Amino acid sequence: MCSNSIGMKKLSYIYTLILPLSLGSITVFAQLKQVPVEEFKLKNGIEVKFIEFGSLPAASISCYVNVGKKTETPGQQNMASMTSSSLLLGNAKYDRIGQDNLLTKLGSGISSSTNDNYTELGMSFLTKDITVALDLFSNVILTPTFPADEIKQEIEQTLNYNNPYKMDIGNIGGMFSNYVCFGTSHPLGRHFYAAQLNKVTSALLTEFYKFNYTPKNTKIVVAGKFDKVKMKELLENSFGAWTATYGENNGAAYEVTNIGKKEYFFVNKKRATQTYLQWNKKAPEGGSKEALLFQLANSSFNVLLFDEIRAKEGKTYGIYSGLSEQDNNGVYSVSTQVRNEVAYATTTSFDRVLKQFYDKGVTQEELDKAKATIKNSRLSIENPASIIEFYNPILYKDVNKRNELLAVLDAITIEQVNKAVKKYFNPDSYKLVMVGDETVLEPQLQKIAGLVKLPVTSIEKDN
Repeated sequence: MCSNSIGMKKLSYIYTLILPLSLGSITVFAQLKQVPVEEFKLKNGIEVKFIEFGSLPAASISCYVNVGKKTETPGQQNMASMTSSSLLLGNAKYDRIGQDNLLTKLGSGISSSTNDNYTELGMSFLTKDITVALDLFSNVILTPTFPADEIKQEIEQTLNYNNPYKMDIGNIGGMFSNYVCFGTSHPLGRHFYAAQLNKVTSALLTEFYKFNYTPKNTKIVVAGKFDKVKMKELLENSFGAWTATYGENNGAAYEVTNIGKKEYFFVNKKRATQTYLQWNKKAPEGGSKEALLFQLANSSFNVLLFDEIRAKEGKTYGIYSGLSEQDNNGVYSVSTQVRNEVAYATTTSFDRVLKQFYDKGVTQEELDKAKATIKNSRLSIENPASIIEFYNPILYKDVNKRNELLAVLDAITIEQVNKAVKKYFNPDSYKLVMVGDETVLEPQLQKIAGLVKLPVTSIEKDN
């Protein structure tokens, strides 16, 4: 996966106050397919899901908005993330101090996060506080004020924390993996930089918000033990009168990058004591059955990577192949950090392991273990926020299909998984990004035919 996490952590506020009860004590039903899910729409078209979960008098609510990095046009880099985090800086009814004081009184919290595909805002609360909680949560989403001084401060902090000349080599590798996979003509390939980000103002964020935060671009999920009649009334009163300023369904679609051969890229990081490597390969579409087949295959691939490159060869402390369901942009990645002296040797080891996996595929024993891991992770969900994520309405539009996950998992055969291995673990295609000290690595870099050296300033343009 080409990561889009650079700068997000700083811009995503999380109020970490704890509810005065243990939501972790809520136990999931024997099978997730038994969890009741009710679907309906508010009068302005907002899709809502109610999930009955647990026995304690507590609930979680999440608002999903179809806006992410994919929605940013040239010059708007990082605006999706800045917009979502700025919602927590105060609104028409509660300034930031008043909001924080009320959250403290409720023993609650509000979170915001943005990835390539969507934005999520969430809140957990005791059901006795449902009226106050919904009033606060709806005002955060519907009446933000985008205070200019605080936004300017956030931009300064973002640039300080994300200076490419000072960033961790792993973050640089993720940023340039996006760049080489998509290019600056694509929203996922662009990255913010000082000259561009300093042009962002409160007024621009307000316009971005008005265009993308619309009723039909938004989905709401509530889970826990709560009065459904009262919750429906509160949601209608809070969100039902919301109207779109410019239009509806303002999401964006984009082509998946083509990775059809081996390509090698290098970014110089002076005085780096190690080398970062990230191999980027084509991934299945998020939420599809192929994504589940890939997940099962990738579980075995991870074991093989660790056994061969870490345990047997000792080239790294860890190497991991991953594909985020939330951030799926059509690419998955394998990443590691190694001693400078074994950088090139690690690339040849990876080629050997990738071909070995492609040739041998997954065994029945490995498949059974991978299935058990997925089942256990699903059946061990213990709180309303996690069950909401399981039914994420952006990723999983069909509740019935989501409820059938365990049955689908059981029906998957070894032949289907190994067919996915042949499709997604081809040893002849990837984009490898290396980050390290060029003066130290130069003798090894000369061994890589067709290596493209990228200056840090490559990202400093908008197409």
